[in-house]
Amino acid sequence: DSATEAPERTAPGDQFALLVEAERIRLAYAYDPHFAVSLSGVEPLPHQLEAVYERMLPQGRLRFLLADDPGAGKTIMAGLLIKELKMRQAVERVLVLCPAPLTIQWQDEMRTKFDEVFEVLNSATTKGQLAGNAWQRFPQCITSVDFAKRDDVSPDLLRADWDLVIIDEAHKCAARWFTGEVKRTKRYSLAEALGRQVERLLLLTATPHQGDVEQFAYFLRLLDEDQFIGPDQV
Repeated sequence: DSATEAPERTAPGDQFALLVEAERIRLAYAYDPHFAVSLSGVEPLPHQLEAVYERMLPQGRLRFLLADDPGAGKTIMAGLLIKELKMRQAVERVLVLCPAPLTIQWQDEMRTKFDEVFEVLNSATTKGQLAGNAWQRFPQCITSVDFAKRDDVSPDLLRADWDLVIIDEAHKCAARWFTGEVKRTKRYSLAEALGRQVERLLLLTATPHQGDVEQFAYFLRLLDEDQFIGPDQV
């Protein structure tokens, strides 16, 4: 019956070609195992490909400590991970915590190497915003961990939803068992709170252990409180 037939839909050829190309790009990761590499301005080394594509991406609930030596390209690996997860539509909102001197470097590398735009938030940019939560306004944020840990900053940051949190120089988030209780630094408390909120947490450091077994035990608890125990639970 012609009355029940679906109406014929037409479009200009150039628009149809754009639609097909958009779908090809959206699904390309399923056919190209290193698709983010093709879209990025980097030539990753074998250990970087192994870390991202064989270790991190297969994890449904990503909780990962990347503890390569200085200069091994941990930022590159983080950028590839971000790019791949975004192409899979697994993440939209990303937070990077790092030492203050590295915020601009992170922003520059994400932009130039991966074409990912991150907003650097600090006291100047957050105070200059209109009413509302500045952390919710931008989907991809970079900030200093020492700024984020402040009592007047962390509540708003924790109220925002994050799909992926990356903490650079994560060993500086420290805790110890002292006089019958766990002494947490503000950095550690912030990392602990974020880790409880997000499914995907990536810790970057070249010195995870530092020769202190007790501190290392609490450091690992940032990844999984159920799997790793601290001295207070022995």
